[in-house]
Amino acid sequence: MLQARTQSPATSVALRIVLVLTGSALMYVGAKLAINIGIVPITGQTLALPIVVALLGTRLGTAAVATYVIEGALGLPVFAHGASTAALLGPTGGYLWAMPVAAAIVGIAYDAGFGADAMRRFAAIFLSTAFVILAGAVWLQIFTGSFQAAFAMGVVPFIIGDLAKCAIASAIPANVWPRIADARKV
Repeated sequence: MLQARTQSPATSVALRIVLVLTGSALMYVGAKLAINIGIVPITGQTLALPIVVALLGTRLGTAAVATYVIEGALGLPVFAHGASTAALLGPTGGYLWAMPVAAAIVGIAYDAGFGADAMRRFAAIFLSTAFVILAGAVWLQIFTGSFQAAFAMGVVPFIIGDLAKCAIASAIPANVWPRIADARKV
């Protein structure tokens, strides 16, 4: 007779902490894949974000992205080009503050059925990426003086690359870790 294996609460909490920190580390790697093109660099964060959510699920994925932003707020040099707290208050702040919300957006969309196939995953990822880019442009206008300038510097240069990142990330099935965790219970 097969019996369900259960984890102790301490093991379960420790595993979740490790998963959240691993997701945060993936965001860090995405930030380090940076190309300086001006006031806002091109980074791999908008690629890493939906991958983290796909791998960990909505709750843990959002927690991982929020942890990443908190690490930077605490002064760890986790953002592009070794930046930390100042990046949250500077021209790139809007992009960074939007990332935990974007993780929740893609996760909720996946949970609502948009994780079922690559086309729907692309739509969910595109929506979350658009949120990051537009929130970043709204914040950026504080530094550029106009939304038109912010749009030209903080949206237009990213359109093609972000569409490519959406396509790459949509190839990863949604909610990978929750499926693995469910399978391990038997």
